[in-house]
Amino acid sequence: MRIFLLDDNDIDREACRRSLARVEVVAYEFVEHNSVDGALDRVREWDPHCILLDYHLHDGTGLQFLESLSEIGGPRRYPVVMLTGTGNEQIAVEVMKTGAQDYLSKESLNPELLHRTIEAAIYRARTERLLEEQRIEMARLYLEAQDANTRKDQFLANLSHELRTPLTPVLTAVSQTDFTGVTNQDFIETFAMIRRNIELEARLIDDMLDLTRISTGKLQIHARTIDLHEVLHYAAEACESEREAKHIRLEWRLAQERILLSADAGRVQQVFWNLFKNAVKFTPSGGVITVTTRRDGGEVQIEVADTGIGLPVDNAEKIFDAFEQGSSEVTRKFGGLGLGLAISKALVTAHGGTIQAANRAEGSGAVFRVRLPLGQSQPPQTSQPRSTSRSVSPAAAKGASILLVEDHADSASVLSRMLASRGFHVQVASTAGQALDLAAAHSFDCLISDLGLPDASGLELMKTLSTTTPLPAIALSGYGMESDVQRSLAAGFRYHLTKPVDFQQVLSALQDLLG
Repeated sequence: MRIFLLDDNDIDREACRRSLARVEVVAYEFVEHNSVDGALDRVREWDPHCILLDYHLHDGTGLQFLESLSEIGGPRRYPVVMLTGTGNEQIAVEVMKTGAQDYLSKESLNPELLHRTIEAAIYRARTERLLEEQRIEMARLYLEAQDANTRKDQFLANLSHELRTPLTPVLTAVSQTDFTGVTNQDFIETFAMIRRNIELEARLIDDMLDLTRISTGKLQIHARTIDLHEVLHYAAEACESEREAKHIRLEWRLAQERILLSADAGRVQQVFWNLFKNAVKFTPSGGVITVTTRRDGGEVQIEVADTGIGLPVDNAEKIFDAFEQGSSEVTRKFGGLGLGLAISKALVTAHGGTIQAANRAEGSGAVFRVRLPLGQSQPPQTSQPRSTSRSVSPAAAKGASILLVEDHADSASVLSRMLASRGFHVQVASTAGQALDLAAAHSFDCLISDLGLPDASGLELMKTLSTTTPLPAIALSGYGMESDVQRSLAAGFRYHLTKPVDFQQVLSALQDLLG
């Protein structure tokens, strides 16, 4: 056991050496020093198990050395037993407060007492270190739990919003019982929109169910021989309308030969539907999505590359965590729950494959690489406010001008069309910035605004308008907790209607606001 003797009295140092030399159960080694100056360097150099420290040194005190020892870990790293010839209790208190493990009077030293005190000091220091490590670990776990809880709460709020938003245009459209003057084309567009949004709702719910199956280990794969290229084309077709609306080009660079897999066709299509959907979502208009396949030994590699915003450079793999979307700004601008890639990774893993993501080396955008084992060479087998029946008559509404702010295109289209059919003049903005520009250029009688806008919240929009162009306002939101309602009212909205909104609720609120 290595002992560092820091004492400026040669006789006292010799007494300590002689006492510990008589202890038979431990072999002690000693390094001696006689001043505060240079003592810290000796400790660093020799790394002792324990320090025997004299209180009075010719160039300072033991307390000063103790304070400097904190620079390299303190008494928890290098246990300290303070020795003094005075036996002063006040000194003993100061020593223990500074961190020394124990305190002994030189007058009472004997081999057994000194040996036991050193062992107890080392044990106490080790215990203090372990307790500190546990405290740090508990603090880390607590912060992780807080973060997980915050992510869970944000996920539940996003879930509420995402599940309600597609229902709003559907409910608004079907609640219009008077179809007088509606053309066949209006019917076609309305019911095509209803189908799109109901399918979106079903996919969101399916994602939730899949996440539950994955977390409980109940995800099932029904494998059969499938044609990979055929499945890829089916997945791409499911996103075709969204892709064409943004004029995004889809390039196919497929292996010339047919590629067969032993896999669950529906699950593989789900994986690539998620990848195509994300590529379309995060790629600006006029961009390109490239799909590449090639054989690699007993596996096939499929790449889906885009020219979009790319991935977070610090930790791209986090995007495969459930509820993870990179940042709140990405969530606000692009929406979604952050489940698609987590589910895709679980599905790929269940097929014995891997999925990775990276930023493209040659420019902006992301590339996702999926590797799957090849199959056998055989042919593939084929809270709402109370609804009211009152409505605003066209005569009463004639001339009333409404600024409608809604980034969900179907919701904006249906609501503006139905308001116009009731005699309102409606102008639509899809962002807070567009709304502010319209409010500055035109005079409006009322504002109807979604709260989850891509560039700012509806609450921020309302606060800005309150200082420049005050308007009676109705908030539309997929967030319907009491706290959400109170935030809307505090921002200046007169009504907070939670999606999906019945059109009669909107009319009733307008009747109240416009008289």
